[in-house]
Order: sequence, then C-alpha cells, then structure tokens
Amino acid sequence: MDVLGQSRQEGVGRKETRRTSLVFLMSFSFVMVIFSLYGANASVFDKARSTLLDFAAPVLNVLSKPVKWVDGRIGDVQDYVNVMEQNKQLREENDELRIWMNEALSLRRQVSYYERVYEMQPLPGAQFTDARVIGETNGPYTRAMILNAGRAQGVKAGNAVVNAEGMLGHIIEAGQGASRLLLLTDFNSSTPVVVEGADVEAILAGRFNNRPQLRFLERRDGVVLQPGMRVVTSGAGGVLPRGLPIGEVSRVTEKMITVDLYANYQSTDLVRVVNFDFPKDVTSEEEQAPEAAEGGDTNG
Repeated sequence: MDVLGQSRQEGVGRKETRRTSLVFLMSFSFVMVIFSLYGANASVFDKARSTLLDFAAPVLNVLSKPVKWVDGRIGDVQDYVNVMEQNKQLREENDELRIWMNEALSLRRQVSYYERVYEMQPLPGAQFTDARVIGETNGPYTRAMILNAGRAQGVKAGNAVVNAEGMLGHIIEAGQGASRLLLLTDFNSSTPVVVEGADVEAILAGRFNNRPQLRFLERRDGVVLQPGMRVVTSGAGGVLPRGLPIGEVSRVTEKMITVDLYANYQSTDLVRVVNFDFPKDVTSEEEQAPEAAEGGDTNG
C-alpha cells in the first residue's frame, strides 16, 4: 500500500511538472508571436509613414511659402515699428541737442561780443551800461530801437550807443527801465564828426538807406577826401565824446560824400550805452589864483 501511494504521488508530481512546462512553453510562444507581429506591423507602419511623408513633402513645401511670407511681413512690420520708435527717439534727442546748441551759440556770441567790446579803450571819465535790444520801433522815426535799460541804469537822453564794431546812434528818450535808440541811418539823425587824415569837421546826416552822408558847415577848399578815410565823432557841442568810431568814407562825388558804417544794426543784439559827462570847469588852479587875488583887492 505504501508503495502504491508513493507511486501515485510520483505520477501526480510528474503530471504537474509537465503541465507547468506546457504553460511556460505556451506563454513563451505567445510572447514570441506578439513580438513577431509587432515587428511586422512596425515595418509596415514605417513604410506607410515614409510613403506619406514623401507624398506630403511637396504639399507642405507649397503651403509653407505663404506662411513664411506672412511671417516675413510680420517681421518687417515689427522692424518698421521699431525703426519708427528709434527715429522718434532720435528726433527728440536731436531737438533737445538743437536747443542746447542754440543756447551754446548764443552764449558764445555774447562772450565774443563782450571780449571785443572790452578790448575797446574806455574813455577817461566815461561810464558804460550794457543793454540788450528788445525791439524795433518806427513811430516818428524810421530807424530806431528799444533797449532794456533806462534811467534806473544811468541811461540819459543824448548818450552814445556803441557795439563791438562802432557807434550805432544815440539815446533820444529814456524811461525808467527802457530807452529809445535813434540810429545813425535815421533821416532825423545828425551827428558831429571829423574825418581823420583830412582834419575836417562835418555833420553825419542820415538818409533813407544804410549810407549816411557828410554835410560840411564850412568850405573845404584844398581838402581832399578819399574813400577809406576814417570817420569818428568830433565831440562838438559837448554831447558826444570825441573819437567814437563811426565808419569810413565810401564814395566821394561833387554832390555827395557817403560813409560806410562800421556797426551793422541789423545783427545787433547787445550794446553799450556811453555816459560821458564833459567837464564843466576847465579853468586851471593857476588861472583861478590871480582871479581870486584881484577879487580880494577889489573888495579891499
């Protein structure tokens, strides 16, 4: 009995071993079939995909051109917008630089003017008032300017006005903070002058152009005037100081002698008003002493 039971158990064990081996073989075979089928399908899919790509490549190439063109136009528009923004910024910077440049040029012109003006030798006893031309006026005068200096700055009627080149005219009206300058070219202007080199005095009279003429009060027999002779103020009448540069003789004819002025009033901006007080008593102390002694004797 024991031998029979043992034999049955061994038979059952062999059957189970065979069954396990069979299941393993079947599973392995199934896996291999799956792998073989996937590999075949993968090869078919790869071929199909390659064929599809070969077919779609020309179509995609044609369709991509409009897309690329649109992308290029969008890029061009963006570049244009960027360039416009940069141009706007550059224009703003240029405007700002232009303002600074004009201010620098104005300051340079003022500095140059003051350097040239202060190179002029000041008259003994003369006082100078710097002023700016703030406007031109016609009114009763054809050639006149308004200055931003008046009695508060020591400006008086009759004062000569000069710039870096020479005399412009004289003050005819002086307010508290402004004054009126009558130019040498005005028809109402008459200035006593002397022609250097000929030592002849005359009146410089304004005309309706930029070249005033010389009018002689006395006969000038034997006096030869030539173009280029210098004309300066004579100081006659005790109003203007002597020696202020005016211009040069430009044309000499039998009927008229004209003068080219040094000063160009059309480009005048900054000027100087010359306040010169003539000495009221020119009697020396030696001359005053005998007069005082004679007066004392008479009283005695």
